[in-house]
Amino acid sequence: MKTRLISALIILPVVLAALIYGRWPFWILVAVAVFIAGYEYARMLRRCDYSIWLPGVWVMTALWLVDGAWEADAWLGLGVSLVTLVVAARQVLRHTVHAPTASWALTLAGGLYLGIGGAYLLRLRGGVDGLGWTLTTLPVVWIADSGAYFVGRRWGRHKMLPAVSPGKSWEGYAGQVASGLLSGMFFGWLWPQLALAPASTLNPWRGLILGGLLAALTPWGDFFVSLIKRETGLKDSGNLIPGHGGAFDRIDSLLWAGVLAWYFVMLAA
Repeated sequence: MKTRLISALIILPVVLAALIYGRWPFWILVAVAVFIAGYEYARMLRRCDYSIWLPGVWVMTALWLVDGAWEADAWLGLGVSLVTLVVAARQVLRHTVHAPTASWALTLAGGLYLGIGGAYLLRLRGGVDGLGWTLTTLPVVWIADSGAYFVGRRWGRHKMLPAVSPGKSWEGYAGQVASGLLSGMFFGWLWPQLALAPASTLNPWRGLILGGLLAALTPWGDFFVSLIKRETGLKDSGNLIPGHGGAFDRIDSLLWAGVLAWYFVMLAA
């Protein structure tokens, strides 16, 4: 617990500084996080003898990040098409390895999953009133996750998906949703007061709805990474962050949060 707290106290100011400044610092932060997660993803699946081509994962991820930052739709379509074909050709040349077609699909899927999640975080921050919405989205996910942890440890009795993530309970999930609702409403009130977002865009009620949406659905990002770890026999995706595991462990819920928050903002605007 002490190690987790120290790591959080070191990392959190860096994340918040990049988030508040926006543009290049935030782009670099997101890119570094998803590229490291891509390395961890490839390393995990290689334990099951899949031939995951890391450059293919990274290039696919980068294409989506570029689109998220600059809306380069034409280049995205061309790039995704070429990467898909190149990875397929590589697997043909390596046809003697274990499960070559599955390795082709898993290489593309990893880059797609990480790239889309990262791209929508960039779109959210770079959009209209992006600072206020991102300063609501990310802290809500962190606070809701903490609510699930503490409530689950104290009152958790009924497991949600024990075969996937044995530590998650329905009581913890209820604590997560409650924490998300309350923190979302709080930030929806706070940021307009501090002139970080206009009240016409972000307000307590919209913050409440967004908080509930994020708290209810982002745990599935955590479950998905847990599923990969279960399949590959690992406890954590990596050991990059003492007490917290790897980058993929830390951004698993945020990859979902960017997509959910972006579309919520588009509907609410």
